Amino acid sequence: MHPRKRASMSTPAAKPTRRDERRAQTVREIKELAMKQISAGGPDAVSLSGIVREMSMSPAAVYRYFANRDALLADLVVDAYNELADALVAIEQATGSAHDHLIAVLHGSRTWAVEHPNAYRLIFQTSVGSGKDFAVERTVPAASRSMAVIVEALDAVTTRDNRVVPLESPARRLPMSEAITEWAERSGLAQYSESVLMLAVLSWTRLHGIISLELGGHLAATGIDAALLFETEAATLCRQASALQTARPESIEPIEPIEPK
Repeated sequence: MHPRKRASMSTPAAKPTRRDERRAQTVREIKELAMKQISAGGPDAVSLSGIVREMSMSPAAVYRYFANRDALLADLVVDAYNELADALVAIEQATGSAHDHLIAVLHGSRTWAVEHPNAYRLIFQTSVGSGKDFAVERTVPAASRSMAVIVEALDAVTTRDNRVVPLESPARRLPMSEAITEWAERSGLAQYSESVLMLAVLSWTRLHGIISLELGGHLAATGIDAALLFETEAATLCRQASALQTARPESIEPIEPIEPK
């Protein structure tokens, strides 16, 4: 057989055994019950003993699936981040412009959050979702996937020339500039310009601020429709990304931090 033809052949995936299927089903049930506990009382309400009672399992049986409560929470966080990233990746650019794609990606974040409020609250409204306390090697890469989609969409709106335009003079780096650089390196986004990365962080905080207020019911008192507010902010961010197309290096002034009095 020709080597190239042999290399192109793939081995069929092994069919899961009944034991594998039962295990996968049990893991899904454990996670579903954990998410119900999170819905009722937040991450602190997650209890393996409570899940054991609900599923009529022996106390020791649950530890065959999760070593401890933190391991279960880490799995839930990674699942949520990956589901959000998958939803954003699925938004194809098709024949639309880069601007249309950026708007679609930004709206995709809100759509996913509204459809999965408990998962959203877990990853964006609790310290558990930050990955700071446990499973950093899993949660950080998962969290970076959705951010990478947003950064790429923002970058596509700008010109190639903008990649060499720094946010400020390299000889005079400010604390925020250094923080952006360190974050980009940790997240695998160092290939993008500092201007795009700064706007990406601002986009992330501003848009998730609206989503959090919406899910918390805090916008009701204003009488402002959450979808309209989000649409307005997304359009503003798109205009800011477009402005980077014509920005010249000398026109980008450093942002001085405000010193507390």
